[in-house]
Amino acid sequence: MTRGNPELLAQAASRKRQAARDRADAGIRALLKAGTPITFEAVATAGHVSKDFLYRTPDLRNRIQDLRSRTAGMRAAVPPSEPAAATSTSNIVRTLTIALRDERARHRAEISGLKAALEAAHGELLRLRRHPGLPKAD
Repeated sequence: MTRGNPELLAQAASRKRQAARDRADAGIRALLKAGTPITFEAVATAGHVSKDFLYRTPDLRNRIQDLRSRTAGMRAAVPPSEPAAATSTSNIVRTLTIALRDERARHRAEISGLKAALEAAHGELLRLRRHPGLPKAD
């Protein structure tokens, strides 16, 4: 079994760490440009890194804490149509839920009718097997 080259592993880890650091920096710049408050959650989302990485990296952590205190008074840039969209989505979900409930009830009724018809057909088949010459019973 071959062993990996420790130097190459260390270099790969360093490149990976630097790439994550670059993504976090890009996330911070994007948030500042958009005028969005700087939080660990926002930076992690914008930079596609984990919050754990941000907390474990002292210089990023200090920078985020500093920027967070500076941007604490900022309000998040929320489009004015978002509350209406949320209400609209809620209404759509409610309407679809009611329609689904009604459709399920119709399907249950149809299934119970089909089960009753199948039971009757099985009974008729059993009767015909036992007494093949008898006329159909109604």
